[in-house]
Amino acid sequence: MNWRLVLGLVLAAAAVAIGASLWRQRDGGATPQQAGRSDYTLHDFQLIALDAEGRESFTLSAPKLTRDPSAKTLDLATPLFTIPPRAGSDGKPWEVRSKTAWVSAKGDEIRLRGDVAATSIDGDGQPIRMDTQQLNVFPDAKRATSDVAVSVKQPGLILNGYSMDAKLDARLVQLRNVKARYEK
Repeated sequence: MNWRLVLGLVLAAAAVAIGASLWRQRDGGATPQQAGRSDYTLHDFQLIALDAEGRESFTLSAPKLTRDPSAKTLDLATPLFTIPPRAGSDGKPWEVRSKTAWVSAKGDEIRLRGDVAATSIDGDGQPIRMDTQQLNVFPDAKRATSDVAVSVKQPGLILNGYSMDAKLDARLVQLRNVKARYEK
């Protein structure tokens, strides 16, 4: 049996069960929006977001997700995002971790905050790592930006700078006020 069909059936059954539970527990007219709460919370989950063409935009796993019902945005605790390369590209995926994150309603912008670390493998098979306190990722465009201090590390090279603009597929990183340190 196709795993997607099984997953779809399981998700549909879960949605019906959750809907029935919420219907039984509703509070005589007070909606989550009126009460200022999230409309749902997920714990220890994995989610695959698709772009407009139905291709994987990113995969997300985290211990907690809450959804703002009015803005339809997501707030996350200690997330792990996996951002695949463009379709047809031979690039490697990026793994991005942080203390917190916010995902836009359309899933086209991710704002990561606190101890952000992005890792991947370059074209030569060498590891590459970006560390910062704030990172904005645009998964469909395969782009990342930051306006604060950023450190980019590869074997033998450490770059420190500000105002980063990175093209994730090309592994091209632009920094301002760069200081480079070469190591053996």
